[in-house]
Amino acid sequence: MESFFTELKRRNVLRLAATYALAAWILIEAGSVLLPTFGVPDGFFRIYVLIIMGAFVVSLVLAWVFEVTPDGVKLESEIDRNKQVPAKSGRWNAIIIALLVLALGVSITLNVTGIRDQDVPEELTAATDAPSVAVLPFSNRSPDPDNQFFADGIHDDLLTRLAAIDSLRVISRTSVNEYRDTTKNLREIGTELDVTAIVEGAVQRSGNQVRITVQLIDAATDEHLWADSYDRELTTQSLFAIQSEISTQIATALQAALTPEEEIRLAVIPTKSIEALSYYTAARNNLYLRRFDTLQEARRQFNQAIEIDPDYAQAYAGLAETLLVTLINHRSIDPFEAYDLASAAIDRALELDEQLAEAHAVNGLLKYTQWSSTRLGDGNMEAAESFERAIRLNPNLSNAYVWFSSLRESEGDYDTAVELLNKAMRVDPLYRIPYVNLPGFYVMQGKPEKALHLLVKAMDIFPDWATPYQYMSNQLMGLGRLDEAVAWAHLARTLTDDPLIRFVVMGAFVEFGDLERIQEFGRQFPVDHPMYSMGDAYLRFADSDYSGAIAKLEGLELSTEVESSFAYPLMSMSALMMRDYDKAEQYLLTANPLLTSDTADNVDRKNFRAAILLAYTYQLTGDTDRAERLLAKAERLISQMHRIGSGGYGISDVNILALRGRNDAALDALREAIDEGFVSLLSFDMWTLDQNPMIDALREDERFKSMKLELDRKIEVMRDNVERAEESDDWSELLNRVRGDEVTASLRLRIANR
Repeated sequence: MESFFTELKRRNVLRLAATYALAAWILIEAGSVLLPTFGVPDGFFRIYVLIIMGAFVVSLVLAWVFEVTPDGVKLESEIDRNKQVPAKSGRWNAIIIALLVLALGVSITLNVTGIRDQDVPEELTAATDAPSVAVLPFSNRSPDPDNQFFADGIHDDLLTRLAAIDSLRVISRTSVNEYRDTTKNLREIGTELDVTAIVEGAVQRSGNQVRITVQLIDAATDEHLWADSYDRELTTQSLFAIQSEISTQIATALQAALTPEEEIRLAVIPTKSIEALSYYTAARNNLYLRRFDTLQEARRQFNQAIEIDPDYAQAYAGLAETLLVTLINHRSIDPFEAYDLASAAIDRALELDEQLAEAHAVNGLLKYTQWSSTRLGDGNMEAAESFERAIRLNPNLSNAYVWFSSLRESEGDYDTAVELLNKAMRVDPLYRIPYVNLPGFYVMQGKPEKALHLLVKAMDIFPDWATPYQYMSNQLMGLGRLDEAVAWAHLARTLTDDPLIRFVVMGAFVEFGDLERIQEFGRQFPVDHPMYSMGDAYLRFADSDYSGAIAKLEGLELSTEVESSFAYPLMSMSALMMRDYDKAEQYLLTANPLLTSDTADNVDRKNFRAAILLAYTYQLTGDTDRAERLLAKAERLISQMHRIGSGGYGISDVNILALRGRNDAALDALREAIDEGFVSLLSFDMWTLDQNPMIDALREDERFKSMKLELDRKIEVMRDNVERAEESDDWSELLNRVRGDEVTASLRLRIANR
C-alpha cells in the first residue's frame, strides 16, 4: 500500500487531484450563479456538474498513464526514471495555493455578500428573502372624477406586469384595493402586507395628454428608492410603454433579475383601445365584488371591451371567469351554457396570447368544475396542468392557488390544498376566501383547533365580515360544542341576516329537544323563503309526519347547494320511514348523480353519507350486492378521514357496521366516537340517535343505553349554559372558550349593540 501511495505521489496524481478538486469547486460555485442569470434551464446545471465530475476521473487516469517531461508528453512506460529531471514542486505548490485563494474569494463573494441565496428551504426563501412590493391604487388627479376608471386601469396593468416577474413577490389586487383612500401610513401598510417596498402613483389625464407619476418607497424607513414622472401623448402604445418602463425600473430598484421571457412579457400591449381598457377595468371591479348584480354588469362590460377590440385576450379571460363565478356562486346560469361560452372565450384568449396566465387559470377552473360534477375522464389532471401553467407564468396569481386548492381538496389531498392556500395568503394577505376555506381543510387534516384559531384571526382582520362568525358556529357544531356554536351564531346574527346561521341555531335546539324554540326560529323566516318551509318540514319530520315533510319540500325551487344538501336527504329519510324505497332512491340520486354508476368509484367526501343511505335503501329492497359495494366504497373513504369536525364522518362507521350486522364492533365505534368528542348527529345526517333506523339493532343493548345517557347529560349541561347566557345576556364565557382570552373590545361592542 505504501509503495502504491509513493507511486501516486511520484506520478503527480495526488497533486493533480487536489488541483482539479479546487478548480472544479470554483467552476460549480460560479456556474450555480451565472447559469440561471442567463436563463439556462435547471437541467443543464446537473449535466454541467456531471461533466466536471466525469472529467475528474479521466484526468486521474491520464495522470497515471502519461507524464509531462522536458521532451513532451510521454507514456510512463517510455520514461527512464534514472535520466528524468525531477519536477520542481514549487510551481505545483504555487498553483494549488493560488487556486485555494481564488476558492476562498469565490466563497466570500457568493455567500457573504449575498449573490447566492443561503441553503434554506425554498418556501422560506420565497417568503423572507424575495423582494416584495405592494402597488397601492393610483389616485386620479384629473378634474373629471370618471377618470378614476382610467387610473384604475393603469394600476391594474402595472400589477399584472409586475406579478409576472418570478423573482418578485407582488401583493395581489384584492389586498391592495383595501387601502384605497386609507389614512394609514406606509409603515403600517408595509407591516400589514409584509412587504419591503410600496409603490404609490397618480394619473392626470387632460385631453390627449397623460401624466403618470410613480414613486417606490422603502416600507420600513419611508425612504424613496426611486421616483419618476411621465408626460406622454395618450395612445395605447405610449401608455403601455410607460407601464413596461415603470415595471422594469421597479424590478431594477428592488434588485429583481428579469429573464428574457419576462422582458418580452413586459413589452406586451394588451389592447389597442383606451375605451376597451376602460370597459375592462370597470368589469374587473365588478367581478371582484362577486354579487349577482355586479357579475351581470361585469359580463356586459367584458363583452363591450371585446366588441371594441376583438383581439383583447385579457377581456376574454375575464369574461370566462365571470361566467364560471356566476355559475358556481349563484347557479343563475345554465351549466352547459356557462361551460360552452367560457370554453369559447378561453380558447380565444389563448389563441391571442398563449402565455396569458389568467386564461390558463380560468381554463383550470373550467376543467375542474366540469370534472367535479361528473368525475368522468381526466378533467382533474387537465385542470391541474392548467393551474400549474398559470402559476409558472404568474407566481403571484392568487386565484390560481385558491382554485387549485379546491381541486386538491376534492381529491382528498389536504396537505397540498393547505400549502396552496397558504401561498395564496402570502401574495394576497387580505383575500377573504382562503380565510374561510383553509379552516375546513385544517379540520379535514384533524386539526380543528388550528381551524378555530384562523377564524379568530379572520375576525380580527375583517371585523365587519359575517362569514368567519358563521363558519365558527358551523365548525363548533360539528365538533359537538353546541353551546359555543349557539353563542357564535348569536354574534353572527348581528352582522348578517343569512338564514343559514339561524338554521345552525335551530340545529342546536333540535339536539336540546326544544321544539318550541325551533318553531320560534322558524317563524323568523319570511313565509316564501325556502328556509321557512325547510324548518317547517323538519318539525313535521321530528313529529313523524313524513308525508307532510315531503309535501313541504317537493315544491320548493332549490337554488343553492345549502338548500339542496338539506332538502333531499330529509325527503329521502322521510320516504324511507314511509317504506317508499323508490322515492328514497330517486331523491338520493337526484342530489347525488355521481352515485348512479355501480362501476365508477364515485363515492367522495360530499356524498358518502348519501351513499350509506342509498346502501340502506338497497338492503331494504333486497339488493344486497349493490348495497355492499356502496358500503365498501364509503368504508374505504372514511378510513382516510377524521371523525370529528364539520367535515368529519361522525358515526358513519357505526352505521356501516350496524348495517352489516356487526353490532359489537358498531358499539365499540360509538364508544370511540364519544371519547373523541362526538355529540351531535344532526350536522351529519339529521337523525338523532333516537331516530336513526340504521342502528335499530343496537338500541336494546345496555352499552348503547349507557352511552346514550352519557350524551344526554352532556347535552343537558350545554343547554343549561345557553339558557344561562340568554338570561344574563352575557355570552362572553362561551365565546372565550375559543379565543382563550377576554373578548376583544370590538366583540363586546357588537354584543352590546346587537
